[in-house]
Amino acid sequence: MTDENTLRIARAPTNSADLLGALASVEKTTTDIEEVSAASLEDAFKILDNGDADLLFASANDISNTDLLREEFQIIGALPLRDWNSVLVSEDRPYHLPKNAIILCQFQLVRRQLRRLRPDLRVRSSEAHIGIEGIKLTNELSDEDLFSFATWAEKLRQSGEIDGYVIPRHIHRLLGMKTRRHALSQEPAEDELIKFLPRPHAGTILVIGRMGFPKIKVKEIIDEEAETSWNLSEILLSEMSEDIKSMVGILVRYKQPVTLIREAERRKDLLTHNVLINPEGELTTNETKVDIQIELVDHKGSSTISIQRIVDLDDSTVATRFLANEWNKLVKLGMKHPGFLKL
Repeated sequence: MTDENTLRIARAPTNSADLLGALASVEKTTTDIEEVSAASLEDAFKILDNGDADLLFASANDISNTDLLREEFQIIGALPLRDWNSVLVSEDRPYHLPKNAIILCQFQLVRRQLRRLRPDLRVRSSEAHIGIEGIKLTNELSDEDLFSFATWAEKLRQSGEIDGYVIPRHIHRLLGMKTRRHALSQEPAEDELIKFLPRPHAGTILVIGRMGFPKIKVKEIIDEEAETSWNLSEILLSEMSEDIKSMVGILVRYKQPVTLIREAERRKDLLTHNVLINPEGELTTNETKVDIQIELVDHKGSSTISIQRIVDLDDSTVATRFLANEWNKLVKLGMKHPGFLKL
């Protein structure tokens, strides 16, 4: 550290999270921050390893897909969850788009969720759209670069060649786009049935340090719910086949009993309601619960395997391990019926 009270925080370029926004939020909590930019995630770990930074902020999605988190590093915590949902950039909400509307989306899970919502929609990746329409590309569209994808797709939308496209919320914000956007939310409106569970680790930013870094130094900026979401999602992913991870939605969130009761009443879910309220109309518990949801959607969006558990926070790790086992059994059962689950 440059002095006793200043934290040097490294960050690397990523499509998966708004690290600049995260740093700005941290600066509102504590002003003693010095940012250290890195050219890549690997370089950021080198900067952390050689002591030129005290901490590394990294997208949980990037960390989950790398082996850079070696034994000399530790996950100290996670920043408060933000920007976990995607947005549809279009003139109308998904339900109001014209019949056979063309929507571009780079995420396999979200493409399937949109087909489930509207089977008539022509939902495509950029690669598929280029092949179908015979588009000649310049250098404006780069592989896996969501910023260039959004810029390219917006030109197509403005010209009327497509009706909309899907990008993460933070990409829309960072590009400063003034277009209409519609959140693809995990909490559907009262008049809607279909929900969009987020991609695994969406919205989660990890705080990583060298082994032995005192967690108390960052207690003001880390968030228990986000760390729980990371840990439980990793348990679920570690037990999943690699073949289905890009098709799976996972949501792990804290829920208070009062919130759960309100949601149960809206959905007319008597089972949840009666578990949380006794015959005298009193709450049976005030303890924080963890809501864990998983879903796997088939190619056409016509079939979905899903599972949800609401568990006590203290028991959440053990409960998640049991849930992972139940989930795998459910998926295997679905696989035995090819007509049901067409992946």
